[in-house]
Amino acid sequence: MTYASRVPTTLADELRRHLREPFPDSVVKGRDYGEVDAVMIDADIFGWASRAGSLTESDRAGLRHAGDELGRSLDAFPENARPYYERLIRIARMAVAV
Repeated sequence: MTYASRVPTTLADELRRHLREPFPDSVVKGRDYGEVDAVMIDADIFGWASRAGSLTESDRAGLRHAGDELGRSLDAFPENARPYYERLIRIARMAVAV
């Protein structure tokens, strides 16, 4: 089974899966990777996404911006940590679409 075939299909599934996944050991907490702080981008996206049904337009814009910043920064992360952050990008996109 490939990674793509195991990707959850709903925002709730993605959020649950993200909570179960440990923070990548190869990522230095408090360090910036590209345009983002490794820990803060995680917390920001997850926090907004967990309130996806009740986001204000300002929240949606912030979430969209955070997802875009993370997308542009993905290559700065250690390769083995990228799937963790790719999931966050999916979460951001799914939450904005709600």
